[in-house]
Amino acid sequence: MQLQAILILSIILLCNAKLPRKKHYSPNNQLPLNPTQNTQAQRLLQVERKNIKTSKIIDQYKVRHRREVFDSKSYESSLVWAHSERLVENGDVLLRWANSDSSITFRLEARTRGYVGLGFNLARNMRGADLVVAWVDDRNGNAQVLDCHGAEHEDLPITDDVQNYELISGYQNETHTNVEFRRQLDTCDRQDFVIGDDTIQVLWALGPEGSDGQLPKHVKSGSKPLRLLLPVAKPESIPLKNWDLTLTNLTIPHVMATLFWCKIFKVPDLPKKHHIIGYQPLIDSRPIRNGVPVLEKNSLSPVHHMVLYECTEDEDKHLWNSWAEGEGFFGPNRPSALATCATPIAAWAMGSKGEFLPENVGLPLGEKGGVSFYMLEIHYDNQELHEVLDSSGIRIHYTPALRAHDAALLGAGIGVSALHVIPPKQRQYRTVGICSPECTDATMPEEGINIVSVLLHAHGTAKKISLKHIRGNQELPRISEENSYDARYQQSRIVPGGRKFLKGDTLVTECTYDSTSRNKPILGGYSASQEMCLSFILYYPRTDLAGCYSMTPVKEFFETFGVKEFYGLNFTQVENIFLSSGSMEQLPPLRQSEEEIREEETQPLQGDDQGVGLMKELVIWEPSEFRNKSFMAHLNEMPWAETLLTEQIEKSLYKGMHMTFCKKRDDTWGAPIQIQNYPNYTEIMNNDTAEKSCHYKSVRLPSVTKSVTDSGFSNTLSKIVLIFCTMVIIAR
Repeated sequence: MQLQAILILSIILLCNAKLPRKKHYSPNNQLPLNPTQNTQAQRLLQVERKNIKTSKIIDQYKVRHRREVFDSKSYESSLVWAHSERLVENGDVLLRWANSDSSITFRLEARTRGYVGLGFNLARNMRGADLVVAWVDDRNGNAQVLDCHGAEHEDLPITDDVQNYELISGYQNETHTNVEFRRQLDTCDRQDFVIGDDTIQVLWALGPEGSDGQLPKHVKSGSKPLRLLLPVAKPESIPLKNWDLTLTNLTIPHVMATLFWCKIFKVPDLPKKHHIIGYQPLIDSRPIRNGVPVLEKNSLSPVHHMVLYECTEDEDKHLWNSWAEGEGFFGPNRPSALATCATPIAAWAMGSKGEFLPENVGLPLGEKGGVSFYMLEIHYDNQELHEVLDSSGIRIHYTPALRAHDAALLGAGIGVSALHVIPPKQRQYRTVGICSPECTDATMPEEGINIVSVLLHAHGTAKKISLKHIRGNQELPRISEENSYDARYQQSRIVPGGRKFLKGDTLVTECTYDSTSRNKPILGGYSASQEMCLSFILYYPRTDLAGCYSMTPVKEFFETFGVKEFYGLNFTQVENIFLSSGSMEQLPPLRQSEEEIREEETQPLQGDDQGVGLMKELVIWEPSEFRNKSFMAHLNEMPWAETLLTEQIEKSLYKGMHMTFCKKRDDTWGAPIQIQNYPNYTEIMNNDTAEKSCHYKSVRLPSVTKSVTDSGFSNTLSKIVLIFCTMVIIAR
């Protein structure tokens, strides 16, 4: 009986210890009376408490029951790492990863004997980020991982309430710490980041030697934009050949801020048709110092993007052969015959490693495939005005092992032109380009085409891009979209399962921009300080369609900004100038103030401005309140802070009239140029079922470090204690 009483008393004491206690708060008069100071003080107290909590969890990790000797080779995953990326160019932090449908496994190889941190965020800092910190204990060689998140208002890691990262292995040598761990793609934990198809900022940090678990201290940190859910990059067991298309010692003058260069290449002498199955960039840019090109480890290349085009067969082979043997042409001065080089084959932009095509498609290569010459177009963005010697280009991977389908690449979106305007100081401003049903009906086969992958392209102020699919008056699920676009990282996106696109369907490329950091309107153009909105669509079977774009008609564009008439030119003449790529030979004598002349003299030269210069030279006649102003000056002086104004302009240019263009591979029109209304269709709503099905609780992965017996015993003991506690509480 005494023994029974002692047992009951022990259980009561244990249950009391587990029951929630009444919280004790500090008296209000212990905090500053100023509300702002009060809030700051409370936040400091919260951070201090969270730091104490973090320290306690780290201590628990250090003393938690684990193997005394951790043989890393026994516990390393047997995964074949599908992807790897240097988070630091010098290789100090190497990330490898592979994913299933529901989870992702990482391997971090870092040059440190302290901790290494990995994080995921939409911003390039750790505020609100999902963080995991890993280290190897210097005393016993045991690896540890800690699930954390960033504080909302400062760069400070805080331990998560639920630990959702599972350690697989970890060890360190004289120079490096290597750790493997995994997690669910969606842990259903609000303190964790959901890893999906969008580009994210992958954060990294290195702690100093001996900094095991001392989270706030790091000696190096940074971020890199990546997409983690990618298909396997390179085919393994097929014969591959390479064809390098590069320039030879092109000098980029220091006075050129933007430069386009075009070079013709003759196809390799192949006995039969081959398939192009991939490509990669070859960047070779050397700054010229004191007249001598030098190799500099940290110098950035001015190569902004490259596009390789097919050229339509031409009877004058002698002329094309001479072009292929030459150095190339300054973009605006290239021969008019090069306009037949209109079908894109490969499109590369900065941040991309290139790509390999899906296994069922290839791009025909060789004269037996119908094409003898190709044109490489390189855009250099040289805003720093350096003199550079460049020999960059593209390496084409091809094979005689033909794929199932001949594929092609289609360019779509907004035609590159100064008629594409993004106002300044806007958080989410949208523009749109359409590929009309008249174009797809005239150029596509009866059975339609199959879309395989999409490269979405814009410049630095773009934050979202989507490629919409319209059939009749109904929008179908998006073909491709990027909700956190980063111009520093541009890779093609596979369309899961492919997409059937029929004759008469419509493509809509929509871009959303954040121009809050800009003080003046942004015009469409090739320079990195300008903007684009394009999609390059890989599809099969191959058709004659090369490009399908739209832009705002000239008259509607200028009237949207309140302009009715210019000096010396009617709207038809202005439209003809834009349609001839901004050639200003038809302009009357220019009216410029002395201030405008001085400003123009100080501006760096732009290689191909697509009508940007024209905006500065068009002088307004009507209405009278804008008379004698250049259109560019008028645009700069508009009251962009007025929300109603910008909303009305966005609506007029987005939902208003569009001039559509349908260009075939031979530079002829697949359908007449038309001015038409924006398509009327029912939009689909965003798919948010994933969030609705998630109850935001811990989703545990099976442990790889604890034995089943230990886990089972622990769970059984917990259940027994819980039953006793429940009985005691009821008895009370």
